[in-house]
Amino acid sequence: MKSLLTLPFVVALLAGCVATSNTAHQYQPTAVPDLAGYWVGSGGGQTQYLLLRPNGTGELCYESLSNYKTTPVTISGDKFVATGEGNFKRNADGTISNCVWGICMNFRKTENVAAACREWLKQ
Repeated sequence: MKSLLTLPFVVALLAGCVATSNTAHQYQPTAVPDLAGYWVGSGGGQTQYLLLRPNGTGELCYESLSNYKTTPVTISGDKFVATGEGNFKRNADGTISNCVWGICMNFRKTENVAAACREWLKQ
């Protein structure tokens, strides 16, 4: 019985340890007017949609557990910041990359955004 009572506490503790929070607001954005617009990226088994604004801020939309979610993004120098700090790179072929925790998302410009992301990705 005692283990049954401690189970909810352990689950709540573990959920708090793996929860992610956005840190984009803690970084000074770098203007990227030439990159402004919609991007679609893939990597790590997931597709993500990105809106970049000319001032270096934006929104990232992705699917998680059959629900679409969004999180703010800041481009700060060579950093791509959302729920983690990734390495931002402009590629020679016109694409951009964000590499974090050993996984790289490669984004290309697009006009097509998933319907579930359109409501969040507004310029």
